[in-house]
Amino acid sequence: MPLYFARHGKTDWNIARRWQSRTDIPINDIGRGQASQLAALIRSQKIVFGQVLCSPLLRARETAEILIAGIGPVPEIDERLTELDFGLFEGRLEDDLRAELGSTYDEWKKRMYLDPPPGGESIMEVAQRVKPLLAILLQSSDHILVVGHQAVNMALKAAMSNCFTIECLASFQQANDEIDLWHTSPPKFISRIRGNG
Repeated sequence: MPLYFARHGKTDWNIARRWQSRTDIPINDIGRGQASQLAALIRSQKIVFGQVLCSPLLRARETAEILIAGIGPVPEIDERLTELDFGLFEGRLEDDLRAELGSTYDEWKKRMYLDPPPGGESIMEVAQRVKPLLAILLQSSDHILVVGHQAVNMALKAAMSNCFTIECLASFQQANDEIDLWHTSPPKFISRIRGNG
């Protein structure tokens, strides 16, 4: 059973390089275009999803609705797919944090969320949150689309493959116009559906 992991379309905060986790930012026109391009690719490949799950946050819900409009089941909201909590970094610009924290910030970022941001969650904590959901997904025989966020999708892939090295986590990252296809038994990356940016 293949699992498809989609990241939400681009937001204004993505463009500004502002950390966003729990703040409910919508996708922008670029993000809607990205989701529409991916929807066309899904249709051209005749992919039929038996189930669609998405984060409760607006940017993921909007993306899911565009991706499966007219061709798939109604997206099911799952709170466990909420993005990693960026704590005190939430809403902060990367440039400001780098100016304020210097190399400490860059070292934290290189570690791919293995260390939680101040007042936030680590990738391991997110993996523990999504493991019960993943166990259910792995029992399904349907093609399943999961529409989430950068870090929560990374945590799902890390939990599925049991690989939490910095190298693995870095390889699990996605752009806003990408859907990763994973085989579940054994867990491994198969291919990527990519829009035009």
